[in-house]
Amino acid sequence: MKIRCRLTDSTEYNQFCCNENGVYTLKISKSYKYWYYDLCDLIDFYNGSNVQIDLDVKQSDIALAKILYGNHKFNECFLREYETNVMVHSTPIENLNSILECGKLKSWNILKDENLNWEKEPIGAQLGDIEDFSDYVMLSMLFQNNEIITASKQKHKIDIAVNQKYIPGARFYFDAEKLAKDGLLLRDGEHIKVKSCIPLDKYLIWYSTAEKLGIQKETTPKEFFELSNKKFSELY
Repeated sequence: MKIRCRLTDSTEYNQFCCNENGVYTLKISKSYKYWYYDLCDLIDFYNGSNVQIDLDVKQSDIALAKILYGNHKFNECFLREYETNVMVHSTPIENLNSILECGKLKSWNILKDENLNWEKEPIGAQLGDIEDFSDYVMLSMLFQNNEIITASKQKHKIDIAVNQKYIPGARFYFDAEKLAKDGLLLRDGEHIKVKSCIPLDKYLIWYSTAEKLGIQKETTPKEFFELSNKKFSELY
């Protein structure tokens, strides 16, 4: 498995992933205030792993990033200044009951091992995601609209339009501060994630569904994201 990393000066994104000539490529923009965290987390996380990192980055930029990064670690047990103390994960509604019954939110690879009729591949495979990603439960910060992932799964293709019609699933709100304190919160330069599974009884704060919000079963990623966050802020 291989990841290529490039440093850019783009003002259009903080980071951007794509498949370039068959190689999973992560582009990190130096215009992003915290670019050095992403670059050094990438190096730190995959150090000694079976994932090869191809750094298309100037040595001077690597040296500067390490100075700015200081003594930080990809698995440090506290939240950083740009990280929200609540993080979310969204899943199709048909998965909700099994998640609640087992009491855990599990990684794609664990679910694949447990279910013979599970998905052939994760939706991220269309972007060239490496297999390693599927060992983790991916989290998003509170202000990030990850509902497009659920919408894309329904279409069986990547679609980032926030106003497309889709059937909302369940949006889980987790105590990120507690996950970090317990050493479970990991950063690989692109994702914030947890290995294998997240126990609901210890880290789940609340979850939203269309039924809980009193909205139609068909809506848009934008509406469900905004109404879910609004309801969460009212409750907590």
